[in-house]
Amino acid sequence: MPATLLIAALLATMPASPRCGARGPAVETLRALPAAARLELSRYLTPGGIADAGQRHDAIDVRHPGVPRHRFVRAERRGNEWIVRYESGGIAARWDSVTLVPVVDDGRPPRYVARAGDGCPPPPAATASHR
Repeated sequence: MPATLLIAALLATMPASPRCGARGPAVETLRALPAAARLELSRYLTPGGIADAGQRHDAIDVRHPGVPRHRFVRAERRGNEWIVRYESGGIAARWDSVTLVPVVDDGRPPRYVARAGDGCPPPPAATASHR
């Protein structure tokens, strides 16, 4: 019984997860992200690299040495996470997103871990043909 009460107390004190579709503060440039978030984003998008918004990137499948494969679009803060939207070049150019989740270890500087997607289910229209 005491363990159940402890778990219930912990769950009651946890901050609620932000709702999908809720918009938080947004940034329009990579430089506005925390340094640890930028580091994890560049690690996640290796070896293609990422250009800042408005900068040159390889939008098609022809690769140019030193030109990033991805381009930053914007990032939104959802709770303590960052949802980053970016363009990916190549034969099938597309828009992608990644969630940067903070990890805090005692005595160490904060860092982030990248998780593909924005953590929300796709809208119903995107799944209507998958019955």
